[in-house]
Amino acid sequence: MDIPETLSKDYIDAQYKRWKADPKAVPRDWQFFFEGFEMAGAMERETTDVFDEDHVLRQSRVDALINRYRDIGHFLACLDPLTACPTDHPLLNLSAFNLAVEDLDTQFYAESLVNNDRASLKDIIRILKETYCRSIGVEFMHLQDPHERQWLQNRMEPRQNRPDLKSEDKLRIMEKLYQAAIFEQVLHKKYLGQTRFSIEGAEVIIPMFDALVSWAGMNGCREIILGMAHRGRLNVQTHILKKSYEEIFSEFESCYDPGNTFGAGDVKYHNGYLADIKTHQDASLRVFLVNNPSHLESVDPVVQGFVRARQNILEDSSRNAVLPLLIHGDAAFSGQGIVAETLNMSQLSGYKTGGTIHLVINNQIGYTTLPENARSTRYATDVAKMLMVPIFHVHGENPEAAVHVVRLAAEYRKTFNKDVVIDVICYRRYGHNEGDEPYFTQPLMYERIRGRRPLNEVYAQELVEQCLAKHENLDVLEENINKELEEDFYADRASV
Repeated sequence: MDIPETLSKDYIDAQYKRWKADPKAVPRDWQFFFEGFEMAGAMERETTDVFDEDHVLRQSRVDALINRYRDIGHFLACLDPLTACPTDHPLLNLSAFNLAVEDLDTQFYAESLVNNDRASLKDIIRILKETYCRSIGVEFMHLQDPHERQWLQNRMEPRQNRPDLKSEDKLRIMEKLYQAAIFEQVLHKKYLGQTRFSIEGAEVIIPMFDALVSWAGMNGCREIILGMAHRGRLNVQTHILKKSYEEIFSEFESCYDPGNTFGAGDVKYHNGYLADIKTHQDASLRVFLVNNPSHLESVDPVVQGFVRARQNILEDSSRNAVLPLLIHGDAAFSGQGIVAETLNMSQLSGYKTGGTIHLVINNQIGYTTLPENARSTRYATDVAKMLMVPIFHVHGENPEAAVHVVRLAAEYRKTFNKDVVIDVICYRRYGHNEGDEPYFTQPLMYERIRGRRPLNEVYAQELVEQCLAKHENLDVLEENINKELEEDFYADRASV
C-alpha cells in the first residue's frame, strides 16, 4: 500500500485508533498495513527482550539451574519410606544462581523441557522437580557420552518421569503385591521362627521383576540368568519362576522342627532353579536362578560366565537374547570387593555380556549396621559410577515408579549394551532373619517400620480411589490366594 506524503501524521494515527477498536472499520489496505505494523513491533520487542544484556545474563543462570537439577536433583527426591521428604538443598536454591523470587514469572528459554520453547521460571522449576525430585532420583550427568545423556533426557523430561501404565498394568501390580505379601504371611504362620528371609518391606521387587520379564519377552529376550542372595528368594521362585507352593512347603517340611525355636537349616536359600515360563503376554522365556552360597556376591561373576557362554552358544552377537540380572543387598553391594571387580570387567571384550541389570534391595541396614556406620559414600550404589552408567534411585513404596524405572533401565541396557543400576530404597520388616530381634539393635528404626501399613493394602486403596478396584474384589483376591496356599500346604503334608 502506498501512503501519500500529503496524509498527515494525525490522519494515520486516527485510522490506527479506528483499526484497534474495530479492524473492519478501516479499508482492507489499511487493515493489512496495521497488521504488519503490529507484527513488526512485536518482533522488535521480543528481540529487544532476548538480547537485553541483563536478560541474557539471567538466561545463562537459568540454564545453569536446569543442568544443576539434572545433575543433583536426586538430592531432593522423595526416596525413603521411613523419613520425611527433603524440601530444600542449598545448591538448588534460587540464590545459588543469583536469581530472585521476582524472576519466577519471567519467561526464559527451556527448549528441551517445554513444547513452545519458553516458559516462566516458576514452570521450569516445577517441571524439573516433577522429573527429578519426586519418587525417582536419577544420577546420569556423570556419563561421558553426550548421546547417552540426551537419550535419557528425551525419555524422562517430556513426560516428567511419570509412569505410562494402563489399568490392567496397575491391577497386575496389585495382584503381584498381594501374592508376595500373603505368601510371606502364610509361611510365617505355618513355620513360626524358621528362617525364610522374608521380602516384606521390599515387596515391590516382585511386580518390578514381573514387569521386567514381560518387557524381556516382548523385546526378543529368550533367557534371563539371575543371581541373588537370600532375601526374597523364595518369593521370586514362586511368583516369577512359577515354582509351586507345594514344592516350597516340601522344602520347609524337610528341615522343620517345631520344637526348635530357631528352626533348622537354610539350604533352600542356596539352591538354584530352572524354569521355562510364559509371560502374561504369552511369550516364552527361560529363567535360570543360579545356585548361591552364603557368600552373597560371589554369585556375580558366575552369572556373567553363564550369560557369556549362553550368548556364545546361541550366537547372540547383539547380546540381547540372554539377559543377566543381579539382585543385591545394599550393604553387600557397597561392601564386597567382588562387586567392583565384576563391574570393572563389564566392558572388556573377553568378558562383556551386553550389560547387566543390577537391582539393589536397599534395606538401609546391613545385618545390624546402619549405612552411616557401614560406608563412606552417600549411596550404596556409588561404586557403580566408575562405569559411567545411569543409576536410578526409587521409592520402595511407589510400585508404579518402580515399574517405570525397570522398563527404562531395560531399554537403556538394550540400546547401549551397558550395565544399569536400580537402587530400591525400602526396609526390612523383620530382622536379618526371622530369628533375629531388630529392636535390640535398632529400636528407633524399627519403631518407624512397625507403623508402616503393608504395601499391598496401601496400593490397593489407591486403586480403589481411582475406581480401578473395589473392596469386595480385593477380598476375593485375598481369599483365592489364601485358598491356593492352604490347598498346596495340605497336599504336601498328605504326600509325606
